[in-house]
Amino acid sequence: YDLDYESVPFLEKWSRLLKNTGTKKFHLSIISEHCRGRVELPPVVFGSESLQLLHVEEFLLDEKSIERLVTLKHLKSLTLQRVSIKDEVILRKIISNCPLIENLDVHGILSFKRLKVVNDIRNLKKLKFYFDLSCRIWDEELCSMEIHYPSLETINISNGNILLINGAHFFSLKDLKLAGVESSLCHLSSCEFPSLENLEFFYCDGLKGIRVFIDAPNMVNFKYSGNFVPSISIATTSKEWESYIRIACIDAPLFFVMLKEMLELLSQSEIYLNVNTWSYSNNYIIPENNDGDKYVVVENLKIIFLSSYFRSLLNGFLSICRPRYVGEFPFYDDEENSWVMELIERVWKILTEERETREDNNNVDQFKNNELWWFRDLEEVKLEVYHSNREEWHTTTLSELPNYDRCEFDYIRIALKWRET
Repeated sequence: YDLDYESVPFLEKWSRLLKNTGTKKFHLSIISEHCRGRVELPPVVFGSESLQLLHVEEFLLDEKSIERLVTLKHLKSLTLQRVSIKDEVILRKIISNCPLIENLDVHGILSFKRLKVVNDIRNLKKLKFYFDLSCRIWDEELCSMEIHYPSLETINISNGNILLINGAHFFSLKDLKLAGVESSLCHLSSCEFPSLENLEFFYCDGLKGIRVFIDAPNMVNFKYSGNFVPSISIATTSKEWESYIRIACIDAPLFFVMLKEMLELLSQSEIYLNVNTWSYSNNYIIPENNDGDKYVVVENLKIIFLSSYFRSLLNGFLSICRPRYVGEFPFYDDEENSWVMELIERVWKILTEERETREDNNNVDQFKNNELWWFRDLEEVKLEVYHSNREEWHTTTLSELPNYDRCEFDYIRIALKWRET
């Protein structure tokens, strides 16, 4: 409904049809820019026992909104999208009156600092909370949620802190996504996740300075995005699982030391590493590797270096891991994407020039004291493009690229073949 304040009183009268008609599914939202989060939700909405699915959007929930609250004994799914709630008691009362709820999705400006969902919600399967920070004071503490439901299959928390009971068993949990969590996540190490398949951390400062151990025997996908390298190990019996690591900045002397440790902890998975940096420093410590050391295989190393130390940074990555491919960038015939070709050309030049230098030199031992010692293991370098029409990768050269119709292929990458180590 697109309404203004003059039409708000009519909403209460119209909403009474909810109770009289036995409505099972109800979606109520305000799309007017003038009324977002400032119109009280008509109390009749929470007075309809027949509801099975309820979606409320852009309203203010206060004491008046729940003055006719009844036990919603049939409600399975509740979505409160872009709402404003000032008191934790209001939300807790609503949830406690939904005994059979399975899906709870709350996105809004929540002005309280702690939320404990009542213990008698035994069918809750999907829990999603997005705390809107648009009104947050700069150093204000995030809202904390206590969660300990063995019935949960999905947990998705954004911009809020999460509290888990030490030793908690999440028997049914398959998907866990935490974004913007600032409090320490060390308590994850004491919990058990026998069914967990998908785990994602998105810019969670709560991982800083701690070691996290995840007991997840059925892991399928692990994702981490952030601006520092965490210390995370996953205990799993899965034979085939994938790790996606995306790091936005690496301006720290021990970056490669910490990254090497992380890659080793995840070495049983298929690793995809994506690094985007604007580093202005070359003060990095490169871990030493002895003859016979095993290197972690990385399926794809995607790097975007906005730095004058490009060669040194690339050397750092190739000194701690062995990527099968570098790049796999989308390729368009567009000036705005010229950086893709520039980056590919720089990587190609470094890899091929140094490889030729190694092959032309009869005394390979001289490279032992050289920072580019990884040359000895590099056997083959190929440039490949992906044709969407043919659904295959095709080997080409830099000199051949200008002859292509750019619309013929979608992605470009460099394939590397390494000596077994």
